[in-house]
Amino acid sequence: MNKKVLSLLALALLALAALPLAAADDALVTRYLNAANDQYSAGNTAKAYAYINIVLNSYSDGNVPSNVEVLAETIYYGYLETIRDSRNYSAFAEVKEKLISYPTVSSERVNRLVKVINAYEVQDDALARAGVPAQVVQSTQSGTSAQGGSVSNLLELQLALESVRKETLEQSQEENDQRRQELLDTQKTAYETALREVKSATGGESRLVLLVLLVLAGIVFVVFVVAIVNLVVNMRNSKAQDERFVETLKAVSQLANIPAAAQSFTALPPSFEGASAHMRMLGSGDAATGLPAAPATVEEQGEFEELGAKCSEIGRQIDAATGRKNNSKNVSELVFKISQELGYGQYEASLFFMVAMVYDIGFLEIDRTLLVAENLTEDQKYEIRNHVKQGLAQISFVPERYRLVFADGILMHHENVDGSGYPEGLEGARIPYVARVIRVAESFVALISRRNYREIVDKESAVEELKMRPGLYDEKIVSILENLI
Repeated sequence: MNKKVLSLLALALLALAALPLAAADDALVTRYLNAANDQYSAGNTAKAYAYINIVLNSYSDGNVPSNVEVLAETIYYGYLETIRDSRNYSAFAEVKEKLISYPTVSSERVNRLVKVINAYEVQDDALARAGVPAQVVQSTQSGTSAQGGSVSNLLELQLALESVRKETLEQSQEENDQRRQELLDTQKTAYETALREVKSATGGESRLVLLVLLVLAGIVFVVFVVAIVNLVVNMRNSKAQDERFVETLKAVSQLANIPAAAQSFTALPPSFEGASAHMRMLGSGDAATGLPAAPATVEEQGEFEELGAKCSEIGRQIDAATGRKNNSKNVSELVFKISQELGYGQYEASLFFMVAMVYDIGFLEIDRTLLVAENLTEDQKYEIRNHVKQGLAQISFVPERYRLVFADGILMHHENVDGSGYPEGLEGARIPYVARVIRVAESFVALISRRNYREIVDKESAVEELKMRPGLYDEKIVSILENLI
């Protein structure tokens, strides 16, 4: 038998044997999931990111459980915050590739943060490649130079960015053309080699060579498909890069008029003191709120109203289970009023209202005798505290677009601004606004309500007690509450 034929057959068999066959080990997945959660709680977002990717990779069929999706989104967002602060663009490139592989992690707030880092990356790269002097950048950012000089420097910077954008697009086109040519050359070489082997084989060897030829044709087809997919991805990246350059140019054109404080991102809502009344009623859903956009169609509006009715019904069930009459109603109405005073619009305040109606939904999974007991063991106290995590499993009724803000309120409404709360021990602005406002409203309502373990407290005394514990509550929210009452 021809030695060349045998060599080709061996290569084909090895190629077929290399196809991946793996199954996820449930115990191992659980261990990595816990490790990711622990590392994130400890503030090690990079390690948490590595562990959660192992967990996501174990679900090869793409059917990722909802609790894993929520944790993965939280870890990815935290890791992206670290990347944004450190400007680690090599790590950012890896995260973008992972987001393509795991599209369920790409929430709206993650996508917004990706756009922000993209803008930073493009701007930094453009400034470096355009050789813009440091004094030009400083004067543009500070806005303190003379009017004529600022305009001149700004135009110079914009022209430099536009030049780099054109150069990048041309390089991308040349790389795509080169890849297509290399693919064609590879196919041609493989076909000619196989054809020569067929012609040189005789008798029984012809069938074997034909089989090898078919195998090689299959391999070439797979390579072709992979190359096409890669080409499509590159074209999308090129389009995205072009969009990022446009965004960067817009951002640079406004740098001279934006105060330094407005360039940071926090979970606390912006101040709208002095704003007109009609602006206070607008739903925005932009980067300042971190919320999905307001319903825009009749179907979305109907979905939003149906969600509100469902939350009201569940709120009544929670109050019946906990023995707290009208608690959900009182807390949610207070959350709505505080949010509007802080500058949130009608849509955002309404969404926070719904979350506040069901923030204690985890109590529906707790033994009701524990909720009214006066003396509890340590194990029973732990079970009651665990209601914040059990609540995450009860929000399947919430549409996908609103699920993250519900998860924030349900999971984190017992976090304290000094980091002494649970379940994660988050501090300050790392606690989402909806959780911080529910924390204040719930404590206030509890103080002025008749409970088995305390006497009724008047509203003014209740606010004073909240103010005496600045480590637990957001002081700005407490101040708004004091003005309301």
